[in-house]
Amino acid sequence: MANKKFKIPGLNVNSKYKSAAPFVLREKVRQIYKEIDKFFIDDSTENLHSLRIAFRRFRYVMEVFKECIEPSLFKEIYNQTKKLQDLIGEGRDLDVMEIKIGLLENKLKKKIPDYIYQNISEEKIKIRRFIKTELINFIIDKNINRTFLNK
Repeated sequence: MANKKFKIPGLNVNSKYKSAAPFVLREKVRQIYKEIDKFFIDDSTENLHSLRIAFRRFRYVMEVFKECIEPSLFKEIYNQTKKLQDLIGEGRDLDVMEIKIGLLENKLKKKIPDYIYQNISEEKIKIRRFIKTELINFIIDKNINRTFLNK
């Protein structure tokens, strides 16, 4: 029996490559939407990281099924996805930097100036706002909704 975590509704072992594409891509977009919902409720480090992973998985699946997507549409959605993944990566970098500076502070037993933490915190707020704006644009994108969710 297949593990439910890895099961994709509508897809079975006898599915052909081209007929499998819509099911797999739709499932990956749905997973992104779930992660977006979590991130809008709580924009924590963990939820940002999960969101980044969801976008990365979607992008990789798009690459696998590239031949099943109209070329100009593929390019547009792929570039939008890559841009969002990179933006989320910038947010993730700030989260990791904050953690690493804290670890360094403990290791050296030296106080890092508060303005360093304050600056990182301010940058995290700015980038999360921008990420949320871009996520809204992703959610309402007609090409994504029409191509992958049949809306």
